[in-house]
Amino acid sequence: MTESSIEAAVPSKVDDAHEAIKAICGVHGIKVIRLDNSAPNCLGVELTGATRSWPVYVDCDEEQLRLPKVWTLPPKEPLGHVSYNGIVCIDDGQGLSLDPNRRADIVAYTVLKAYYLLENSSADAGTGHAQFFNELEGYWLHLPGSLRSRAYFEVDGASRMVKGFVDSKLGKPKWYFVERDAELPWEVRSKKLAGQRALYIHVDSLALPPTLPDILTTGFIEDVHQRLSPSQLKLWGELFGPSKNAPKRLALLVSVPRQAGGRSLVGVTFGAHRGIVDEKSLITPLTMRRHTSLYMRERGGASLDLLDKHVVVLGAGAIGCVVVDTLAAAGVGKITVVDHDEYSEDNVFRHLLEPLYIDISKPVGLQMTLERRYPGLNIIPVSTTAQNWLKTANLGKYDGIVIAFGAPSIERSVSRVLKDKRFDLPIVFTWLEAMDLGGHSVLVWAKGEGCLDCTYRDDEGMPSLLSSTSFLEPSQAVTRNLTGCAGAFVPFGPIQARRTGLLATEHILSAITAVAAGYQDRDPSYRFWVGEGRAAAQHGLRTTPWFQAARTTLSEDATRQVFGRACRHCRVSEVSA
Repeated sequence: MTESSIEAAVPSKVDDAHEAIKAICGVHGIKVIRLDNSAPNCLGVELTGATRSWPVYVDCDEEQLRLPKVWTLPPKEPLGHVSYNGIVCIDDGQGLSLDPNRRADIVAYTVLKAYYLLENSSADAGTGHAQFFNELEGYWLHLPGSLRSRAYFEVDGASRMVKGFVDSKLGKPKWYFVERDAELPWEVRSKKLAGQRALYIHVDSLALPPTLPDILTTGFIEDVHQRLSPSQLKLWGELFGPSKNAPKRLALLVSVPRQAGGRSLVGVTFGAHRGIVDEKSLITPLTMRRHTSLYMRERGGASLDLLDKHVVVLGAGAIGCVVVDTLAAAGVGKITVVDHDEYSEDNVFRHLLEPLYIDISKPVGLQMTLERRYPGLNIIPVSTTAQNWLKTANLGKYDGIVIAFGAPSIERSVSRVLKDKRFDLPIVFTWLEAMDLGGHSVLVWAKGEGCLDCTYRDDEGMPSLLSSTSFLEPSQAVTRNLTGCAGAFVPFGPIQARRTGLLATEHILSAITAVAAGYQDRDPSYRFWVGEGRAAAQHGLRTTPWFQAARTTLSEDATRQVFGRACRHCRVSEVSA
């Protein structure tokens, strides 16, 4: 294509967009007038509805798979979803599906959406600016000179002194704020920053920020000061401290309720002299990023209802580490991890711990890794065997137990000990089959019928050394070794381990949430997944009839088959009943 043909194609893209806008706006009763615009690939239109007209400009050359940039004239008053320079925030892009071959229709859709957003924002401006204050933090971000800052304290509406730290060695200084008696978090502790005096204040409302961003002045601070209660005024005095001749820099953080829920948090730094605001000093906006447990849990999809739950995981191997990690990600606030093994090079590709944790206790390694990853998480490492832990454990303080040994004899022994305790406690046993055959999760309750021994019965209901859930026939050599007997292991892949760990985690969480919701059912259940079995077949391993039947069997039906009648270890006698 020649240069002249390219230049000829550009106007047609704008013209096509104009025709599409006229068509869709005509359907909605909106008058469209094309505006003169010298910017290349840009279309300007005036849209007139029932009340007023809006000049709207749109980029017709946007080739990315997103809505094109659209803007209006800089607003004369603050408007929700409209930046100080007129950029209209149309869509967050979540779930957006666009056909790149329909660019003109995409532009028309964007312009129509911008029109209605401007109309709604204008109406909001006439009734208190609720939408604008819902987006206050986004506006603050685009103020000139705004510095990104981190708040490590909960924005809970309780006004108090906090402690600020500023890193001035960066190209743009960065502020960090923590509770007054707290240290900086580990990721910035090494910077050795000096503490700064700061105040967090919550007010019921704020005056509108300036429309023009270059006029943010001490007026903002004065407005906040006028809205303070007597107790907040005492904190205000504490912020400034005794009058001194030397100037100082202070930080003020302000939260205000959002009509949509929650609180907006903004801040400024300013100069103070002789105990008062220095009107000649620069007022620097602070855009706050919240690095708090509650905020990040809610924002990341973790359940706040699980924050006070305490789960025990016995076994921190390939499956157990997935269980611990997923419990933490789901929002469980406290996890006790029990395992006597140290992390080794044999574990690296099947475990979530890094090689730097080799020769360290697995529970300790998980604590060091996951408490950094998930703020507010409390992991209690216990470097001992499950049997030793059970001797002194107070099961009444836990909300659930997951057992991930992969050792049937130990699991059956533990199951009987737990049944004897008779606590109203959900217990999940989980294990992985060799190769790619599948994984299992069995949920029982310490109190009531149903236990792990129920799965060790033959077709006649008699006790058996082989689990009825097994996918692999007994008396087959499945272990491998690379360095002799000391290095023997059961071959399975990390994908299989993670799939099984996720299955078990979902199982225990379903029980914990059911208890919290008040459900009275305490029935055992059996869940599983079935692999393709190709690797097992290549190694000549024989599978059980259940391996084939499980492919077409629902979990509910399998549960009835396994737990249809309680075994002698968990059967409730008529006398005890």
